[in-house]
Amino acid sequence: MDQLKNSQAKSKYKFEAKEIYVMDAKSGQMLYQKDGNQKRPIASLSKLMTLYLTKKAIDQHQISWNQKVPVSKSLIKMSKSYALGSFKIKKSKQYTVKQLYQAALIASSNSAAIALGELVANGNNTKFIDMMNRQAKKWQLDAHFVSSSGLDNTDLSKYGLQVPGTGKKAQNMVSAKAISTVAAKVLGEFPAITKWSSKPSMKIDGQVLVNSNRLLKGDVYYKKSEHVDGLKTGFTETAGLCLTVSFWHKGRHLIATIIDSNTIFSSMERLVRSIEKNYTTVTYPLQKQNFKIDGHQVTALPQDNQAIVWKTKTAKPTIHEQYTAVNQKLPIEQGTTVGNALLRVGNGTAKVPMLAAKTISAPKKQTKKTTPHRSLLSKIGNFLGGIISGLVRVINNAFKHL
Repeated sequence: MDQLKNSQAKSKYKFEAKEIYVMDAKSGQMLYQKDGNQKRPIASLSKLMTLYLTKKAIDQHQISWNQKVPVSKSLIKMSKSYALGSFKIKKSKQYTVKQLYQAALIASSNSAAIALGELVANGNNTKFIDMMNRQAKKWQLDAHFVSSSGLDNTDLSKYGLQVPGTGKKAQNMVSAKAISTVAAKVLGEFPAITKWSSKPSMKIDGQVLVNSNRLLKGDVYYKKSEHVDGLKTGFTETAGLCLTVSFWHKGRHLIATIIDSNTIFSSMERLVRSIEKNYTTVTYPLQKQNFKIDGHQVTALPQDNQAIVWKTKTAKPTIHEQYTAVNQKLPIEQGTTVGNALLRVGNGTAKVPMLAAKTISAPKKQTKKTTPHRSLLSKIGNFLGGIISGLVRVINNAFKHL
């Protein structure tokens, strides 16, 4: 990683930003970071979590792409605001999940994002924010959400959207690493999203959605060689200019996030260019591994026989291999993740899931044989019965000798 750090001394590789994080979307390996674990406001980058949970609800058949979305009067009003609106929602129109998804992604529509969140949470904005925070906790992310759109409470309170118990100026506080991880989750679950996020503009219901990402085709910072295909821009007064992009290098999808920069697009273009110039990949062979789960030995096979690991072009890295179990209980279905192969290179770690080689059922529960409980009266009856039987035998014997 030293080559990239040294390159920053040269003016053409100067990245002006408060936080930076670059990672491999599939393996999670960090290539470069600057204060990437520091929680800060991230504005509309927050919509990535909303888009993830919306797609998750679609995949679980809770909602559908063509479903009509109810939009409240307050959100319609917000959509027409000069400061907060980018896609005007008409009272007379009904919009589908797909249309509002595209509006939130491409035009960064606050009203569209909030409406989607409310739909997923059965009309309850506060419940959806709770879903966002629970998902972040499940992924062990350094993040706290109060808004599905990225707006802070100074704006949300005007529309009755402030989550109870949050401060007047509360806002989403998320690290660059955390939101990059969310972006990677979005790409993992919905790779086709780049067909929309890569478009400079799109027409929906007579309106043109304008993408503010200036690294896309036809814009001033576009470079064909950099293969940028998304993903999300953001801005508020407190967050500053924020940008998360996805791009391809060496056949791998990478995520780069810059938070709070006055030169957001030129800095991101330099960052992407420097990654392409200084980084390459090496392969590392993986073998099957045995994990002890619920007292049983479970054989797991790597999802990929060879792990792809990033390094600087001049480095000869030492790769530290480790296996960790993530499943502790039976039953286990064949092909499910039971552990991970972790390959540490410098400060970054590439992760490859280890999948169960076969299905293993849960052990059958053994039932203990119990002696029937005898009541006190039953015991007394048996005792008296024994005495009477004995007396009968004595009398019978006596008559035999007469």
